[in-house]
Amino acid sequence: MESMIILIFIIGYFFITLEDTISLNKVIPSLLMATICWSLIMFWNIPVFELNNKWKDPKILLLFHLGKASEIIFFLIGAMSIISIIDKYSGFEALIDLFHTNTKRKFLWIISLLSFVLSAIIDNLTATIVIATILKKVIYDYKERLYYLGLVIISANAGGVWSPIGDITTTMLWISNKVTTFNLVKRIFIPSILCMLFSTLIGSLMPIFDGIIQIKKSDLSKFDRKKALWILNIGLSLLLFVPIFKTITGLPPYMGMIFSLGILGLITNMQEKNFSIEEVFQKIDLSSILFFFGILLSISALEYLGILYNLSHWISHIVSTWKVTTFLFGLTSSVIDNVPLVAATIAMFSYPVDHEFWHHIAYVSGTGGSILLIGSASGIAAMGMEKIDFFWYLKKISWLAIIGYLSGFLYLLVYPFFSL
Repeated sequence: MESMIILIFIIGYFFITLEDTISLNKVIPSLLMATICWSLIMFWNIPVFELNNKWKDPKILLLFHLGKASEIIFFLIGAMSIISIIDKYSGFEALIDLFHTNTKRKFLWIISLLSFVLSAIIDNLTATIVIATILKKVIYDYKERLYYLGLVIISANAGGVWSPIGDITTTMLWISNKVTTFNLVKRIFIPSILCMLFSTLIGSLMPIFDGIIQIKKSDLSKFDRKKALWILNIGLSLLLFVPIFKTITGLPPYMGMIFSLGILGLITNMQEKNFSIEEVFQKIDLSSILFFFGILLSISALEYLGILYNLSHWISHIVSTWKVTTFLFGLTSSVIDNVPLVAATIAMFSYPVDHEFWHHIAYVSGTGGSILLIGSASGIAAMGMEKIDFFWYLKKISWLAIIGYLSGFLYLLVYPFFSL
């Protein structure tokens, strides 16, 4: 029966990877995969893998894993709601008025740096969507816009890996107590900025970025722009407060995110008589939340059976060092969605908190996803918004992503020698 559960997981994951080909939203196989796997465990009363387990009752273990998954789900709901409030008051549109340049090359650097910084605060997916929206209002030539957007994907994914709230995979590592905020930033900030800098530097030499650019101001009035920037500053500050809240109170990260959402809701409600929290919640990407939910519970079913534990031992015997393992995982994340990949990694390996292994995983899972267009949520979002061709990205952008990926990874390899 264990082989049946493994087969269900493989089939479900196969349909997830073919989402665009068969026009089946990945949330559907994700939810079916989770419920079928756990139903088989309950129905056949399959014994739990007993290593370090406190409970043997499948129902209690399911409740335990539900609690672990819910920490990430409520964290995402809070973050998405805050972003929705900022967007409701045109906070991101007001950023257009801050651009002061007349050359395409300088504009590329501004966009890349903005993507890098924003993704660390509002996550790489949201940052890509925001920047893609801005680009539509600034770059009218479709071909030129694709090149900008390709480098935005690389920069946003690089910016998300050094922040505990910048990428869903990094957030998973943080919430699972695999990394701490201070050490994550300390170890991953330089590799991630190297990834962004080298990719952008080499990309900026392309002839497509020669020439001048004229940036039109936004359509916001002076009063609306002032209010939008105010909401933007408050929202971003509250997002940055989440790790501080965890440090001060010791509460899980999702509590800090819910607290920040409550504060922002209170402020906007006091300022705006017509403020509607229901309208904010309607803009939350529920399908992504349910996809993560299904994936996390599916992975927990494999963990329950001890499959992931055995797989980790097999990998350890096959691969000579964990550094090679993380490098290969990074390349794999360009093909396989990095959320289930990192969820499985967390369940498979038992390295202590802030071990170099987890910092490597944080870096490779995000930046490796930039190598192919389908390797990251930001890439898939950009593909949907601008109809980017997979093979165009492979030909024009992937080699830049590989250069960035390798530059940061090489720094991670030599870092221990610098710290001696």
